[in-house]
Amino acid sequence: MHEDEGSTPDKLQVMLDVIARSGSSIESGQADFGRLRADAAKAAGVLIEFYGDAALERARLIERRSPQSHFARMVTAEVGRRGKRN
Repeated sequence: MHEDEGSTPDKLQVMLDVIARSGSSIESGQADFGRLRADAAKAAGVLIEFYGDAALERARLIERRSPQSHFARMVTAEVGRRGKRN
């Protein structure tokens, strides 16, 4: 959790790329929602791995930066669900 807001470790950058790609898939009606849910779960896992207790805050930051992305909202929801289990 030593990264500043502008840093993007490789694994995190891959997750951000998935978020960016998923937005256009949903809008064009080509989304496979089962796959999107699985990708959201993976992205949530990456955020939790990198940011620990601050993962939900990071997910919300990504969501604010991608306000049209349903996938970003799915990731935020998944991080929130995982945080409630602990």
